[in-house]
Amino acid sequence: MKLKLLLAAALAAQVSYGQGFFTKGLTKLAKAVGNLTTAKVANLDGVVATVNIGSNLHTDKLGTISQSFFNGWKSGGDAVSVMFSKKDLPGFFKIDGSVTVDGKPMDYLTAGNYGLVSDANPAARKIEITTTSGQKASFKIEPCRKMIKLISINGQKDGDIKVDLSKDVELELGVPAGMENAMMKVSVAINQMSVKSIYDVCYTHAAPKIIVPASAFRNVGVAPASTALYSFKNSYLSVGVETVEDAKEVTGSFSALRYSASYNDGKLVTVTVEPNLNKGLASKGTDKQLDMKYDFFKPNAFMSRPFEQMKTIGLKSFSIRGTTYHQSSSTSTSETATTITTTTTTTTLQFPMQPDSVWDGLMERAYPDFIAVIESEMGAKVLPVEAVSHSDAYKNTVAFAKDDANTKVAFARSFRDTKVMSAFMPVTEGYGSNGINEKLMNQAGADGLLTMTLDLEISSDGKLVLMVPKFGFEMVGRTNGPIVDTKYCSGSIQSNTGVGFKTPITPAELEKIIRKSDLVAVFRKGLQDLKEKEKANGDYAPVWALQK
Repeated sequence: MKLKLLLAAALAAQVSYGQGFFTKGLTKLAKAVGNLTTAKVANLDGVVATVNIGSNLHTDKLGTISQSFFNGWKSGGDAVSVMFSKKDLPGFFKIDGSVTVDGKPMDYLTAGNYGLVSDANPAARKIEITTTSGQKASFKIEPCRKMIKLISINGQKDGDIKVDLSKDVELELGVPAGMENAMMKVSVAINQMSVKSIYDVCYTHAAPKIIVPASAFRNVGVAPASTALYSFKNSYLSVGVETVEDAKEVTGSFSALRYSASYNDGKLVTVTVEPNLNKGLASKGTDKQLDMKYDFFKPNAFMSRPFEQMKTIGLKSFSIRGTTYHQSSSTSTSETATTITTTTTTTTLQFPMQPDSVWDGLMERAYPDFIAVIESEMGAKVLPVEAVSHSDAYKNTVAFAKDDANTKVAFARSFRDTKVMSAFMPVTEGYGSNGINEKLMNQAGADGLLTMTLDLEISSDGKLVLMVPKFGFEMVGRTNGPIVDTKYCSGSIQSNTGVGFKTPITPAELEKIIRKSDLVAVFRKGLQDLKEKEKANGDYAPVWALQK
């Protein structure tokens, strides 16, 4: 399991659920893996706290992995979780000292996470951190006040509630005064390989009666392209509200702190007909004429906005990199009546080292062609490069960027003043509405962010030294709700053949080496195919229309 999922399993608002022997083993594994990235700390100066309080916990009859993480699970109770992570680096902290809620010690879970389950209580909670070095910090949080109740499902209030998730589902809700039309979410429990998880179905507006369309149940927020066995046996349907608030009475190292508060209400259900889940849309194949393989993917409608929502897009990064030197050896043996001869042959492949200015010029010529495809096929305006790269959020993350390099062995060069961001961002920069992508889009005025990478790998056909190009891209969108990152699509294009070269290499020859015109043609073909598949699927626009 990925670390992000392990962390999510430890947080009350984003818990995963499971049961039986497998769940217990999974919990132990999660704790072991999480602790590999965790350091013990007695100094709070470089520590960031991510805080959540979840109210009206689901029934303990569901049997969940959160019940394995959190001690003393209480149906209808509250759960407080605090995760301590590094401020400027990836990784987590376990406090060398104590972490308490209203004076009661919190349980250490894994990967810097602490949790405590208690009876339901509308009062504010005081969280205090005291280290062995004498440092102290404290703050107060309050449970979510927006308590939407689930009264009935298709008119059924109690008992064995049966529901056909291949059809629209009517929910009767208790909506407090002043919360009419407020944003809320619908969730459902699914079993995957014996692990029960509650997955978000959709965000929509609160009302006394709402209709959750069948299209939403087909696009539950499961992992993109997940092929694991799943079922809706012993399921659970819930509604909830999430808010982000400012902590009160903050003292010590945490000069300012925000926390999330959630309230959920649900009912056990028997699913009579399961939905046919959309695992995402794929466009893949080989362009035989151009001899290029392509593999594009668009996640399901919960995690991927319809293309029509991408009106403006900013460039997060564009880079070119490659391997320009490779050496290998092979040994052969020949034998006569009197001697045995061993011969070692060394093969050296080398592409001439190019100045930075050459790679910069190549990207300047290639960039407009790729952008033209996006603007014509997506109908989106691509913002000037500096709209993103000159933003404060971008400047603040340069410390996590990969450096350019240019040697006789390999090179990596970024377009203008863009940078390739590290995949290992601090938790505070990594995901959701507080993540780097959302900050960049807010400051640039964009609906999406584009990342492109062009790779060159040295090779040989036995006669000529070749450079084989590969193009990768990703277009991300704004979050769905406060936590779920969305992605319009991503993909790669791989040339099956390389291009030889002669020295000195001219700019025109470089464009042939990277097969620019062919990459652009296949890029257009893949996007067109994804657009057609989204249109044929028919779920993306209706699911997102629920939030209008």
